[in-house]
Amino acid sequence: MMIIHQFRPWRPGGAEVQAERLAERLAQRGHAVHVLTQQRTPDALPVENWRGFRITRVPFALGYRPFSGWSQFAFLVRYRRSYDILHVHQAFGHAIVAVLAAQLLRKPCLIKLGCAGTYGDLHQFSRLPLSAFGLPILRQADVIVAISREIEQELQTWQFAPDRILCLPNGIDTTQFRRSAGWGRPDEKRGPWRLCLVGRRHPQKGIDVAIRAMALLRHEPGFPPCELHLYGVDYPEYDFRRLSAECGVEDRVIFHDFRDEPRAILDTHDLFILPSRGEGLSNALLEAMSMELPIIATRVSGTTDLLVDGWNGRLIPPESPEALRAAICDVLRRPEQAGEWGRRARRTVESLYSLDYIAAQYSALYDRLLARLPQS
Repeated sequence: MMIIHQFRPWRPGGAEVQAERLAERLAQRGHAVHVLTQQRTPDALPVENWRGFRITRVPFALGYRPFSGWSQFAFLVRYRRSYDILHVHQAFGHAIVAVLAAQLLRKPCLIKLGCAGTYGDLHQFSRLPLSAFGLPILRQADVIVAISREIEQELQTWQFAPDRILCLPNGIDTTQFRRSAGWGRPDEKRGPWRLCLVGRRHPQKGIDVAIRAMALLRHEPGFPPCELHLYGVDYPEYDFRRLSAECGVEDRVIFHDFRDEPRAILDTHDLFILPSRGEGLSNALLEAMSMELPIIATRVSGTTDLLVDGWNGRLIPPESPEALRAAICDVLRRPEQAGEWGRRARRTVESLYSLDYIAAQYSALYDRLLARLPQS
C-alpha cells in the first residue's frame, strides 16, 4: 500500500508523478499495488482501478503535521489484511502514522523522501509543531529511501541510521520519452530558439532567475532570438507575469497552463533549463534527458547525480541569472556540441535510471523486507 497526500486527478507534482509511474510498473511486475490518498475533488471516485493498480480516496485528511491524521491509523488497522508493506511518499505526519501502524501490525514500512535542502522534507518537517517528537518515530521506519546523494547525506546529518538508508533514484520510461526527430538548430522557417522550463511557477523552481536571464539575453550583441516557454501551475502570491513585464521581456516569455503531456511539450523545444533553488531528483529533468534535449540546470540535489558539466549538460550555481545567461549563450552558439550533450544525457538515463530497472530494485527491496518477518 502506497500512501500519498494527493494523487490523480489532482494536478500532479514530482512525488505524485513518480508514485503513479512506479505503481503502474510494479503492477506490471505482478505486485498488487494499492494507493491510499485523500479525496480532493468531489467528482473523483472513492475507489478506482487505474492502469493495473487500485486507488482509494478517503474523505479524511492524511496528516501533514506530526501526530495528526489518526483516521488514517484506524484505516490501516481496519484493512490490515489487504496489504503486506506500507510504502509512504514524503516524510510528514502521515509517515509517522504509517510507522506506528506498521509497528503495531508487525509489517514493514518504508518512507521515500521527495526533496532536499530548504524546500526538502526534513527541513519543512522540522518547522512543524511537535516535530522533535516525530523525528525519532520516522527514524524507526525499516527503510528510508533517498532519491539523491544529497538527501542521503541529509538523512545521516539528521541522525537516521545508515543501515536503514537506501539510495534509490527516480526512474523514467525511456521507451515513452523518446524524441520523434533528431535534435538540431532551428532554421529560419522554424523561428527563434525555444527554451523550455517545466514546473510549478514557484520561487523554488527559479522562475524569476530564468526571466532575469532572458532580460540579460535581450542585450547580448549578435545573439539569435529565443523564447522562454513556461509550463506549470500559477501561485497567486507570485506574479511572474508582472516580473517579465518589468524586465521588458513579456514578448519573449510565454506562460502556458499546466499540461499533463510532458513528452509532447519537450518534443517541440530546443533547450531545457532548470534553474531551481532546490530539488529531490527532478522528473522533468529525467524526461528532458530521455528526450535528448541539451540541458542547463543548477547544482542542487539530483542534478549533480545526473549531469556532468560539459559532458552531458551544463551545471550552474543557483540564484545567478548571469550564469544562466552565459550557459544559454554557450549552448546555442555551439549547437553541434549541445546535440552531443543531449545524446549523452539519454545514454545516462538509459543505463542508470530506466523505470524498469528502478521498479526491479523496489521489487527486490520488498522481498528483502518481507523475508525479515518472523514466520507465523
